[in-house]
Amino acid sequence: SMDQLARPGALVSGKVTFSDGKQADWYLDQQGRLGVVPKEQGYKPAAMDVQEFQLALQHELAKLGF
Repeated sequence: SMDQLARPGALVSGKVTFSDGKQADWYLDQQGRLGVVPKEQGYKPAAMDVQEFQLALQHELAKLGF
């Protein structure tokens, strides 16, 4: 999902739930870098989850003109 109001220092931000049910906040900064902040400290999503998330995010951002 996307936040209505982006977090400070970000162009856009939102939340993601990975296939194992773990959640994270994400953001795209002013330089176009993607950051993911897991709710559970030390959590690392599976590589396939990250790839699926990035593709879905690209699709959503394209709809918004990014």
